[in-house]
Amino acid sequence: MKSKLLFLLATLLILISCNFNQFYKDRESDKEDGEKITQKFYWELRYGGNQDDIYKLFGEKFFEVTDKEKLAELLNVTGQIGPVQEYNLAHWETLVVKGSNPKSEYLFAYDVKRGTEKTEETFTLEKDKDGIIKIVGYHVNRDLLNK
Repeated sequence: MKSKLLFLLATLLILISCNFNQFYKDRESDKEDGEKITQKFYWELRYGGNQDDIYKLFGEKFFEVTDKEKLAELLNVTGQIGPVQEYNLAHWETLVVKGSNPKSEYLFAYDVKRGTEKTEETFTLEKDKDGIIKIVGYHVNRDLLNK
């Protein structure tokens, strides 16, 4: 009787300590969810006039590393290259984990035409604690040799 009870107790402890997660990689629906944020970003750059609307797209993790003044400086420098005329998704990846350790991560790389020049712009996004997708990384590459 004691051995059955100990076996049942051990089995219960093992099950309780397990993490049950479902992984979803590169699902089209996750891509669409993340792209809404990057599309809003480019819309704000092209047609919006309020810098705060752009800042709202960025998460706390981004601002832990880069303050708003540095982001404004980056946006001004990219604006001097030229206004965004078009942007095309070149590469994307998503990873969504549901379960006891949930997370949602997104990566989007765009080829962007700015005036007569092109840039490569990469976004890293994550869902925050409220379930809202935010930009946590933004990088701009400009080819200075092929001007």
